[in-house]
Amino acid sequence: MAQIPNLDNAPVNLTSIREHSQKELINILKNEQGVELRHLSADPIQSDCTKIVFLVRSQPDLMRFICSNVHDDVSKGLQREYHVYFVPRRTVVCEKVLEDEKLHHLFTIGEYPLYLLPMDEDVLSFELDLSFKECLVDGDASSLWHIAKAIHKLEFSFGVIPNVRAKGKASVRIADILNRMQAEEPVNSSDMVMPEINTVILLDREFLHINNGSVEIDGSILGLPQDGKKTKVPLNSR
Repeated sequence: MAQIPNLDNAPVNLTSIREHSQKELINILKNEQGVELRHLSADPIQSDCTKIVFLVRSQPDLMRFICSNVHDDVSKGLQREYHVYFVPRRTVVCEKVLEDEKLHHLFTIGEYPLYLLPMDEDVLSFELDLSFKECLVDGDASSLWHIAKAIHKLEFSFGVIPNVRAKGKASVRIADILNRMQAEEPVNSSDMVMPEINTVILLDREFLHINNGSVEIDGSILGLPQDGKKTKVPLNSR
């Protein structure tokens, strides 16, 4: 099992973010009194439990797995209580899948608001694997709202970020959404002398020439011989 990264030397208190998310998840598990943990797949649920709780990302494909499981239960005459918790929030698209499958009425729906995942001392992940495709291919810009919400949640822990810079269409939209969130749900910063985060820079990935999680830069920047060749550098914290 992968080791959980140590966040003690992070520039801001990322440990508090992790601990808060852990508490929220534990509260869900305690509330639902879970006894078994299974990974979601299209295969039928093999369990005698009368209560099934699904914890899933808000992705239509995952909803189809859930529907497949429930349809299998119905065909066997099994009566269970179904709950689904969307991460980080419920979406119309996902609930529409349940409605189309005529299963929406069988579910109790909740949310697990996990917007950011601290991966290292200097790396926070939105865990939006499909956002690039969703925005450019599917025309679904909900991930931009997700990013703005994540940044706004950071502000409740570390103060309102005074400088937000954006370059690129998607980044500008995120900045606009964040401005609206700050107006609609203002942060009470009366007990904060100054924000812990001074500036956020939002860049559309094409400005960095990112390809498969890495960029190519001049070797001279890395102290390599100046032969004009590019060096591929992975975008991680090392």
